[in-house]
Amino acid sequence: MAEATLVATIPLVLDEGRSVRVNLSLDAGALAMIDQAARERGVTRSAFLVSAAREKIIADG
Repeated sequence: MAEATLVATIPLVLDEGRSVRVNLSLDAGALAMIDQAARERGVTRSAFLVSAAREKIIADG
């Protein structure tokens, strides 16, 4: 029976341990959805956006 080999690349996302303030423009409806999702998870807007971005980066790796 033949053996299967799986090779995958995983993007490396490192924390630098410091926050940087940014200015973003978002649709008001999108912002409301982001804030609701963050509240439901008990995290800040910033933490939610970072988490969502990381998940997207890793998924699209």
